Amino acid sequence: MDLDLLEKTELRINGITTDGTNLTDLARAVATTLELPEHQVMVIDLRPGQLALDILARSVRAEALFGRQAEVLAALAGVPGVSLAPDATIHSEGILGAIALEKDEAAQAIEASRAMGRTITSSRKARVRVYPTGFELVEGRIADTNTPYLVKQLEQAGYLAEAGGALPDQLASLSEALAEAATTHGLIVTTGGVGAEDKDFSVEAIAALDPQAATPYLVRFRKGEGRHVKDGVRIGVGEYQGCLIVALPGPHDEVRLATPVLVEAYKRNRSKAEMAQALADAIRAKFLANNRHPHGHHDFGEAP
Repeated sequence: MDLDLLEKTELRINGITTDGTNLTDLARAVATTLELPEHQVMVIDLRPGQLALDILARSVRAEALFGRQAEVLAALAGVPGVSLAPDATIHSEGILGAIALEKDEAAQAIEASRAMGRTITSSRKARVRVYPTGFELVEGRIADTNTPYLVKQLEQAGYLAEAGGALPDQLASLSEALAEAATTHGLIVTTGGVGAEDKDFSVEAIAALDPQAATPYLVRFRKGEGRHVKDGVRIGVGEYQGCLIVALPGPHDEVRLATPVLVEAYKRNRSKAEMAQALADAIRAKFLANNRHPHGHHDFGEAP
């Protein structure tokens, strides 16, 4: 169970004296005991009887922190030149202060953290936000039929779905909005912006947050053909901070095709690759059956 330090990152050791001690060795001893990379622990102050360190990690594992005071003090005592008073202690104003818990208290706290984590994860998974994208929606030039439909279908499936405001055709704005919503939601769905023109950035916004995002093609063609600056139309499924982010096409009939597949895949905790492929197959199926081509393009296919 990872615990957010909430910007309370200072750890103070009282009752410590040093003599020719290497500060890097001090930081390394603490980092190793707390199961953190060495570069995430830094000595920020050393004075008679006290050592202060800054934990640069955003979070720490509860199991590596709770009740670990004795282990950390023992590791510091093993650093050349370090002496510890019999009553040496470790103190922090934030969650790091849990390092001083007694063993039985630590075990109870860890179990409570795990239970809370399960509750939060379950609650977060139930929260879904839907964003339409495109200047025509931002400026109110056309009606948004996708968001009400998706919200209704997701609510009927048992999720706490909500509509987000329309997002502009800008990569930075899209990525920022998705990253912010990802901290409180289990699923984010965008519609539109998956085409091959220079105003389509939904898939790229997901890839900016998750370089390993699954982005199968709906159709491929020669790059630079007509208004196309990309080599095809793709959808995207990525993950950021535990939140699944899905980019669907804008046409309403394609959203309707994709929605039941999306709901089923999300319920079954399918991987992003499995979900992306299932969505792409569902959308392609209509055009293949009718011998038509999505978005006016002409070659079906997937990324090599």
